[in-house]
Amino acid sequence: MRMGSNAVDGTFLLRPKGPSPVAAAVSSPPRAAAALNSPRSRHVESAVLAAAVAVGAVLRFVNLGGIGLNSDEAVYAAQSASLAGNPHFTSMFPVVRAHPLLMQVTLSPFYLHGVPDSAGRYVGAAFGLGTVVLVYILGRVLYDGRTGAVAALLLAVMPYHMTISREIMLDGPMTFFSTGSLICLAVAARTSRGRWLIAAGGCLGLAALSKETAIILLGSGFVFLALSSRQWRPVRFPLLGAALAVLLALSYPMLTALAGGSRTSDSYLLWQLSRTPNHSLTFYLTSVGSSVGYFLLAVAAGGLFRRGAFDWRATLLLSWIVVPFVFFEVWPVKGFSYLLLCTPAVALLAGRALARPLPSARPIVGRVAVVAVAVLCAASLLVPAVRDLTRQPTAGLAGASGTPGGRETGRWVAANLPADARLLTIGPSMANLIEYYSGRVADGLSVSPNPLHRNPSYQPVRNADAALRTGQFQYVVWDTYSARRSTYFGNRAVTLAERFDGRPVFVQRDHNGARLVVVYKVTPSASAAARPPAQATQPAIRQPNRLVLYLGYAAAILVALASIGWAALSGRRGPTGRRRRPIFRGGRR
Repeated sequence: MRMGSNAVDGTFLLRPKGPSPVAAAVSSPPRAAAALNSPRSRHVESAVLAAAVAVGAVLRFVNLGGIGLNSDEAVYAAQSASLAGNPHFTSMFPVVRAHPLLMQVTLSPFYLHGVPDSAGRYVGAAFGLGTVVLVYILGRVLYDGRTGAVAALLLAVMPYHMTISREIMLDGPMTFFSTGSLICLAVAARTSRGRWLIAAGGCLGLAALSKETAIILLGSGFVFLALSSRQWRPVRFPLLGAALAVLLALSYPMLTALAGGSRTSDSYLLWQLSRTPNHSLTFYLTSVGSSVGYFLLAVAAGGLFRRGAFDWRATLLLSWIVVPFVFFEVWPVKGFSYLLLCTPAVALLAGRALARPLPSARPIVGRVAVVAVAVLCAASLLVPAVRDLTRQPTAGLAGASGTPGGRETGRWVAANLPADARLLTIGPSMANLIEYYSGRVADGLSVSPNPLHRNPSYQPVRNADAALRTGQFQYVVWDTYSARRSTYFGNRAVTLAERFDGRPVFVQRDHNGARLVVVYKVTPSASAAARPPAQATQPAIRQPNRLVLYLGYAAAILVALASIGWAALSGRRGPTGRRRRPIFRGGRR
């Protein structure tokens, strides 16, 4: 026995001479490595990977336009359209809002003209499928090809990852780039090539430019490095990697200021920091946990207790899971998509457990048992994923699906109401959809008059009775999604419609005949009807310099790619001339 060069802290991991076995366990027989390189094993690995890519593509790309956008999707798509200079959106949707713009810059060529909606979903689905492939690469770096293929399959059929990948959400590209950062960190730990820590910082910077919350993974990296002191030497590499990640993340406010949108971004930051809690502390364990799959979580956790499983690789993956989970659990505002960046590590821990035969006196029994568990685990994910894909949604969590009836309502408004019509909705979610699809102004009853408690993009309706009485709004919109989220304002909208002789002019129903959206035409008071209706003031939107944003984000992407290329093209031999260890473990090299 000798000290393994992959022992991250250089003190406690021992391995036998020769190739690493399938599970990187200390006492596995050397023939396990030969089994990994056998043609049969390679064929199984290729078949599982092909199934992961094929099933993942079907689940993410099929029928993407079957339901209209939800409110968050409408905002991100409209930002992309405003960034592209689409006249339908520039007067209503500001480019600079609450988050960085890397995803919007990527989407903008698809939103130059007209009112497209599902085009951006194909980009999001591509990022999701790319993450499945990156999980396979991560598995090969840390363990072997079989583990990577199984983990990729589990992620491909995971309902949680599938649902968010099918939407225009920032969490998809954020997870893609953060998984790339995790791969670079794993390569640095495995090969002792410190330059890969700088590449990890570059990828993490791109993740933060997709959505700023990715920067918390810098804490995950430092937790791992703190537990693996060998990676601190030489110290310049981890420090330079962290500096690059922070620099790329800070390019968002710097570019915003240069483009002339800093005042708007400051307002959004203040709003984000002062938001009130929207879910209980058990939200992630119940809503998100059930979507990830309790069986999958149990397999991933159980695999940590197997012999030789809790090593530096498990430490790295757990750091990638625990730090974001604790942060978002403490953070008062909780979102359904916030924990997506943890799913690659969860899938790989489960794949690690399912790629090794279960302990048994007879090897064949252990192999059959682990295959049975793997099939059950994949089926427990695939069945609800297919169910979510085929069923008609009604109303659920924000960011978990499209909003039923929103697209149909917006297109009806565009085709039947005058261009100067104004609509009063229950909340900003339906208002966003109506403005996106129709170009008509809509305001939400539930928008708070307190600037600290409302999104700066929304204008409050301080006195709805007076606004309707004077004819500022000609239509009231009720929808089941907003009414379920806020019973008070849902009832308030119905009361106002009845008070001003509201007459239903449009009703959108689901496949069971239940009402999804109702548009009421209201009548102002007799005295107000005799004079022209008062016009509510709509603040002008000042758009930033689009060229500065395009050039800035392109430069950030080039810097990150340069850091990866520099690490990949660095010498394969160490300073003493000794050949460095290969990047991939086990299987095909």
